[in-house]
Amino acid sequence: MDRYLTDQEKLLAKSLLKNIDFLKDLPDPELDQLANSLEKKNFKPEQTVVFQGEISSKLYIVCDGLVGVFVRIGGEKKKVAELRVGDYFGEMSLLEPATASATIRAEKPSVICAISCDNFKKIVEKNTVALETLKKKITARKEASKPK
Repeated sequence: MDRYLTDQEKLLAKSLLKNIDFLKDLPDPELDQLANSLEKKNFKPEQTVVFQGEISSKLYIVCDGLVGVFVRIGGEKKKVAELRVGDYFGEMSLLEPATASATIRAEKPSVICAISCDNFKKIVEKNTVALETLKKKITARKEASKPK
């Protein structure tokens, strides 16, 4: 990631963090800490944010732009979703490093903010509600991604 956020960007980031389902109940001081821990990077169209299969240990938030979600199935790369401002990815690696289940690529000029697993844990570890909500979300995602 390139750099830390300006004060104005931190305010935007905090509002985006508040809208993430497993963070919405965090008290303001913890949301402020998360926003202060974010790093941002600008991506050009077609630039890859994360490659499917790479080890990841960050939560990523789309702060501006549009990214595509691509999955390799039988040697063919298929676009399965688009993520817009406020959407996030990488949450499955927040509790422990995990391999990325998809390639995320900028579709338009985009700004992606990220927080490391370690920083996330330090800030949220005392909030059992947030951690339980995150664990449930990860379990549901894993179940949904199993072959049927």
